[in-house]
Amino acid sequence: MNFKECVNTSIRIAVEYYENNNAEPYFEHMSENVKWYGIAIGQKIHGLDNLKKAWSEFSNTITFTLGNIEAEYVRTSPATCEVMLMYVVTGHYPNGDVIPAFQRLQFSWADVSCIDDKGNRQRQPRIFMVHISHPIEYHKDDYLYPDHYNELYKNTKTSVQEPRISLLGSDGAFYVVTLGSVIWIESTSEHRCILHLRDKTITVRCSLSDLEKQTEGTLIRVHSSYIINPLDVKAVWRFKVELSDGTVIPIPEKKYTAVKSKLVGK
Repeated sequence: MNFKECVNTSIRIAVEYYENNNAEPYFEHMSENVKWYGIAIGQKIHGLDNLKKAWSEFSNTITFTLGNIEAEYVRTSPATCEVMLMYVVTGHYPNGDVIPAFQRLQFSWADVSCIDDKGNRQRQPRIFMVHISHPIEYHKDDYLYPDHYNELYKNTKTSVQEPRISLLGSDGAFYVVTLGSVIWIESTSEHRCILHLRDKTITVRCSLSDLEKQTEGTLIRVHSSYIINPLDVKAVWRFKVELSDGTVIPIPEKKYTAVKSKLVGK
């Protein structure tokens, strides 16, 4: 089993469904006797045919946008693995409500014997179980129960789908990061970088030059070791730039005029 391919396929399934309202990748990779458990109490569907029937009868009036996606997997045997996706999905409701929720989506994959279009038998990974859950955001004034649920989730500002990049973390997790969530990036070695996001910091296996190419047009490289988000620039003065999180990044003297021109022009 190609475990990383299972991770990438799991991410594609989530993106296709939430961004394009397309459930076909779900069905394409499910086993005939799949077990699907939704976020509501008692919400479970057994069998691919029953799942397709439920989808065909469902009229979805909600649109979604996705934030960053974090993916982890566990190899439970040479032919099975568990993939966990974690992300914020924002629902845009017909009545005008905009409600984000932190969601966990778990796929149980296993290799099975399949017959391809040419009639040849081969082993292919299929999803045998899907489990979706919504952990509740913790509010500083709550102790046991989510008394402040509406304050955290209801009527937040409308989110717009942004460009994203896929990265492998140094911890083995996979990250799909929206460029708008990046404040700045620093290089720590030839093939390691730290991304300073709005809600966390992650270390990834990637060179700063590769990240510069992937973020071109959105983020700006101001130094051989730093890339910044121009929308987070708080102040610029000779050979330095201050960002929204208080970080001060140096700008080489020889590049200062060109860099300042890019930042002021944003």
